Amino acid sequence: MKISLPYAWCLLFLTCGVAGCANPLYERGASRPAPAVSDPVIRPVVAVTDFENRANFSGQWNLGGGMAEVMIERLMNADEVTVLERKHIDGVVGEIVRQGRDLFRREGRVERGRLMNARYLIRGVVTDFTVTGDASGWFGTAGARARGRGSRARVGLYVTVSDVETGEILSAVRTEGSATQGGFGAGVNYKQVAFGGDAYFRTPLGRATQQAMGRAVKQVLADIPRERWEPRVAEGGADMVIVNGGENVGLRVGQRFLVREEGRRITDPITGDVIERIPGRVIGTLEIRAVQPVSAHAVLLEGEARRGDFLQVAH
Repeated sequence: MKISLPYAWCLLFLTCGVAGCANPLYERGASRPAPAVSDPVIRPVVAVTDFENRANFSGQWNLGGGMAEVMIERLMNADEVTVLERKHIDGVVGEIVRQGRDLFRREGRVERGRLMNARYLIRGVVTDFTVTGDASGWFGTAGARARGRGSRARVGLYVTVSDVETGEILSAVRTEGSATQGGFGAGVNYKQVAFGGDAYFRTPLGRATQQAMGRAVKQVLADIPRERWEPRVAEGGADMVIVNGGENVGLRVGQRFLVREEGRRITDPITGDVIERIPGRVIGTLEIRAVQPVSAHAVLLEGEARRGDFLQVAH
């Protein structure tokens, strides 16, 4: 099969979509070509750091670490992103190192070099963490509570999302939550409550935390960019080529793809922004012969296919 030069240059090629890799077609704010297959979305990979405490709160709670754990739980429950372990990463790394020692059996060892990289880093600041009318006096406002005005809790958060590759801040969210509890005898002794536990979230301060965090997570998830899965060669060979998707992305037996080398991005010499993309040349054609749950097997009709080459649906 021969491809004329003008036709080859007008064909768009597809990219990997894997977090952190060079991506010739995907640039934030740039137009995207029509999807080649069913257009599944790649789950963004994020890491959450401990929050900074600027609320002038100095009680027994680890406010920064606790808020990070609340956000991680919210992100996990949303099931829209992949959340990495960062707070206790030293423990994970230590276990991998221990398994590599001669004292441990080889069977069942974790493979090295498989820890995932975060594409987006989420940082947070606690800007307000107060209770007025606190019966316990922990927040220094017991007098107001004694006069029967009840208690009012307020939590303020400032959350940013950064692109690890570029350092660009993609999202800056400021939220707050508040809750009240009135009447005599309805006070909460916060000194006896563990941060983040069930009892905590039944208090005005806990409800305010949930409200502020819920709003923050909702906006963060909306602001994190989504990238489409796009087909590439996972394993090349003369007898069989393995593609990096299968039933999960809607590939079908009989589909044909052009195999392309990686192209080049042309950047502005002043700003570094991508201003044009030059597609890689067509080096082969393949046809899907068997579809697996998350991969597909293909045969080369002509040319060659190497691991990492881009695939373009052949028309």
